[in-house]
Amino acid sequence: MAIICGPMVRHTTREKINIWQVLDHEFNEINLAVYPSLQSLGNIASEVSSSIVQLGSSCFAVMLSATIAPSDSNEIIYYDVIVDGEGLVETGLNELVCLQGEKLPSVMIPKEHRYLYQASCRKPHDKQGVDHLAEMANLIEEALGKDTRPSQLYLTGDQIYADDVSPILLQSFQDVREALGLPHEMMYTDKNDFFNPDKMHLDGRWRKAKRKLGFTSGEKRSHLFSFSEYFCMYLFSFGASLPQQRFAKYKALQPRLTSLRRKDDREYHYSSMQYENEKVVLERFAQTATSQVRKALANISVYMMFDDHDVTDDWNLTEENKHNLSSSWLGKQVYVNALSAYAVCQHWGNQPDAFSPTIQQNIAALAKNPTQENHKPLEVLFSKYWGYLLEQTPPTLVLDTRTQRVYDGDNLELMSEQQLDAMGEKLALLPKTSVLILVSPTPMYGFNAIEAAQLSPLLTKFKAFSDREPWIASEKALKNLQNALLRTPDIKHIIIFSGDVHYGFLRRQHLAAQGVTFWQFCSSAACNSPVGGNVGLSLASAMAKHFYHDDTKYLMPNGKRPHFLTSDKNIGALELDIVNMALVPVKATLHCCSASGEIYEKCYDLTDCHEYPS
Repeated sequence: MAIICGPMVRHTTREKINIWQVLDHEFNEINLAVYPSLQSLGNIASEVSSSIVQLGSSCFAVMLSATIAPSDSNEIIYYDVIVDGEGLVETGLNELVCLQGEKLPSVMIPKEHRYLYQASCRKPHDKQGVDHLAEMANLIEEALGKDTRPSQLYLTGDQIYADDVSPILLQSFQDVREALGLPHEMMYTDKNDFFNPDKMHLDGRWRKAKRKLGFTSGEKRSHLFSFSEYFCMYLFSFGASLPQQRFAKYKALQPRLTSLRRKDDREYHYSSMQYENEKVVLERFAQTATSQVRKALANISVYMMFDDHDVTDDWNLTEENKHNLSSSWLGKQVYVNALSAYAVCQHWGNQPDAFSPTIQQNIAALAKNPTQENHKPLEVLFSKYWGYLLEQTPPTLVLDTRTQRVYDGDNLELMSEQQLDAMGEKLALLPKTSVLILVSPTPMYGFNAIEAAQLSPLLTKFKAFSDREPWIASEKALKNLQNALLRTPDIKHIIIFSGDVHYGFLRRQHLAAQGVTFWQFCSSAACNSPVGGNVGLSLASAMAKHFYHDDTKYLMPNGKRPHFLTSDKNIGALELDIVNMALVPVKATLHCCSASGEIYEKCYDLTDCHEYPS
């Protein structure tokens, strides 16, 4: 085998394409070929370059970049990754990553990005066992040969769940680590006090991941610790063909599980019934990730941004939490590991040309030898701003709402005033545009009833309402963000892609004085069923009329499913069109999957909105 993860299409323009992959052995040469069609196999790639980060003795992350000639029309291009003279067809990988009837993977590179998708929140051992991101492959295939083929997919947060991990999966990562030659890592609780996580109970990590160290998750029994574990989780989530990936039998796991003693019988916190349930859903997740998710990510430009679970639950939720995680020995080490893996697996592809060679070298040094000395230089990642701006049509601004927070008593500002001012200055320099896409992992305009509950001191003792971090937590910060976005020249529509909250909805906020409409489009979750499900959301929906303002409207979908909120698994689609020489949003769709496995759509006509309250 060679390419075990990917190829994945990352930042792509009409002049350049970037392809990310992971290989499991050394190679002499790796190349990228690009073709205008499957019938015309004249390679149009020039100035091909490769950037390589070695992460293990048999593990290499590679970003391939190639310049391509721009076209005056919408363009589908095909690509091939050639390793030591063998392309995707020769290695048989094309059967895994190509769309139906195609011999090579392809990507749409339009002049205007009019068909966009978004998704968030994927937990492999979700109780319902269906990863709805797999539906992306079907949606792309349905649009083959059409101008409606989507060109970009935005993953808006919680691409992995580092704090909520199945013991079965954690055990399997240790086998993968050995096969790839990834490093073993001792974890430090003090300068001279360390422990070997491999010697711990698989479901006993909560004993080390203490709240006072910054680990506040209620599901941290098998929290990821090492760089290798974070990296393996990305490989698994991205549908990698993992060497030695197998799920151990329950009997084999028992010596590594925390036990309970009742009379003469030996029982475990992690029961055989729980094991059987999780094994079934993990096997299903692995199968669809390898066959469908991997295919989807190979045939559409993918952009990503973290939320808290990519590092740990409640990351930087409070000033105390931020201090504990970034100052305790174990907190700092896990924090570095999480952001280093994020940098390689997610951020690198967002802006490949801006990925610091120094950071690459420091991550490679960490992977080779994960000592305290090699962790230290990477602590600069704690304060790095990870957001970015895509200067395209329409432009897309992706926010980092985690690392630049300001804590002012009970008020939480998700981004500092200085950062928002700098962002506004960049937007003011853009060419005139009627539409701006904003990616904010946390909704800019959430569901008022739930946000009001989150900000109520009476309800925050309940986990469902404990994440007090909507933008409205600080009216000042929300206003500053709004003002920064309004600096975009000639702006009429600001469309916000968000995830995080485990329910999907659309909301319209019209600013009459400025003549600008904000469209909040929340798609969550692709694979994580919320506690209470649609029962809780039905109750919340009934409360909605008590929490709206005259300029706040929730959009109602067309058809037979009247609720404006859904907690069914979903991925979001946006369609733009050109009206009177300007781009405008015309349609939004939530592609949903119910608890019973029914696939259905909630469609929203944005030109003739049905709103609630009416």
